[in-house]
Amino acid sequence: MKTKSIISFLSILLLTNAALAGRVYFATGSGGICVGQFDDKTGKLSGLEQVYEMENASFLGAHPALPVLYVAAPPKKEGSGIGSVVALKINPEGSLALLNQRSAEGIATCHVGTDPSGGIVMAANYVSGSVVSFRAQEDGSLSERVSLNQHEGSGENPKRQEGPHAHSVFSNPAGTYAYVPDLGIDKVMIYQIDAAEGSLIPSGSVDVPGGGIGPRHMKWAADGKYAYVLNELDLSVSVFKAGKECGALEWIATKSIFPEGADRERMSSAEIRIHPNGKYIYLSVRDLAGKGRDAISVFSAFELGFDRIATVSAQVGVPRNFNLDPSGRWLLAGGQRSKNLAIFKVDPGTGLLEFSETLDFESGPVCIEFIRD
Repeated sequence: MKTKSIISFLSILLLTNAALAGRVYFATGSGGICVGQFDDKTGKLSGLEQVYEMENASFLGAHPALPVLYVAAPPKKEGSGIGSVVALKINPEGSLALLNQRSAEGIATCHVGTDPSGGIVMAANYVSGSVVSFRAQEDGSLSERVSLNQHEGSGENPKRQEGPHAHSVFSNPAGTYAYVPDLGIDKVMIYQIDAAEGSLIPSGSVDVPGGGIGPRHMKWAADGKYAYVLNELDLSVSVFKAGKECGALEWIATKSIFPEGADRERMSSAEIRIHPNGKYIYLSVRDLAGKGRDAISVFSAFELGFDRIATVSAQVGVPRNFNLDPSGRWLLAGGQRSKNLAIFKVDPGTGLLEFSETLDFESGPVCIEFIRD
């Protein structure tokens, strides 16, 4: 009987993974969360529908093993109150059901993620400049808050760096440390991860050189040797190598992600992704003035030169977020202002992008999350 139960469980798990493969979720602010089916052979998105209503669905993060989606949910009016983290169960047909919701205990919750094991869920609070953590329970729901760490300080830009602004939180591939780019203080704060307890333990910081550059998001190379930090305020990307001491980062270089001499007035960088083959880095630039300068830049990875290969039109207005599908053959960029989605074909050999089409949304996509089997 026990053997039959195990076989039955594995069969259900395999069927669930098969159903989830190719599915992509979109957070659309006041439009809630939508889901569609993406065909990585044709680059076509189909069956798009709203599956969960929320007042302000912001960043999404998928549990690495369970059919659970986490949502960073700031108040409807950003900067006006305490945000929350929402845990949603992904049903086999794609709908979402509430598991539970916890206060993020900070203002303007802007990012959520897990460690590689899925044992700890972490969220960054932008306005209050803090990072919070929870344990992920057996069904993926959130425990009571375990740790809350408040950042301190300010930066050189009086309008954007009057205080700390934790913008995201990412684990290293080993799941031993978490890193929080703080736009307000030009630092990446470092925390030791205690996955069993669900806590983040302060473990120092590293400066992002330049002054007033505003680190926003970051990504790790799969082997854990290098980390790339996207700097929002000066449209640049910095590369760090893992230090000799546990959790440490050592700065190597910073490069512009936008062509030199180009008009940068009211321009802001937003998202960074690494191609599944590890050879290319993609970064988005938002034109806050609405002049059509929104773009996506392509860089070679550090070990391949760390050079800007190309910058192409994003084909949408304000690409706050974009993502690569698991096959690495397609890139989807969301237009927060233009309320549409651009689909690009990716050449895995060169990293270059070829525009395919745009699709209209009722509300602008602000985050895109593929469910990987």
